[in-house]
Amino acid sequence: MHIMQTSEIAALSIVGILICLDYLTGLMKAAMQHDISSEKMRLGLWHKSGLVLVMVLAEVVERGQQYLDMGFAVPLIIPAGVYISITEISSILENIGEINPGIKTGPIMQLFRSVKEPNNGTQA
Repeated sequence: MHIMQTSEIAALSIVGILICLDYLTGLMKAAMQHDISSEKMRLGLWHKSGLVLVMVLAEVVERGQQYLDMGFAVPLIIPAGVYISITEISSILENIGEINPGIKTGPIMQLFRSVKEPNNGTQA
């Protein structure tokens, strides 16, 4: 039996923490705007459960590759974790910006912005 690598455990943990933070910041934003809705919260939980299922599927397929010839053998846990983390971080930052507009335009958010300038379709 293959034991999960430290990087895989970290990816699963980070994704779990980010999902919780996104839900929490979304709830904080809704409370601040006096817009708490059980329907929206339920829908949000369903969306988050879908992300958890993606990570579970990545784990099962990555482990299954060792025993079943699926026609491919690629790492899935880390790439899935990176993708989900990026989307969750974006959502958390949006929520924080709504909770505290001063942070949204302040220097602290610059830490999370890309420094790459778009080239508008032209090549340098």
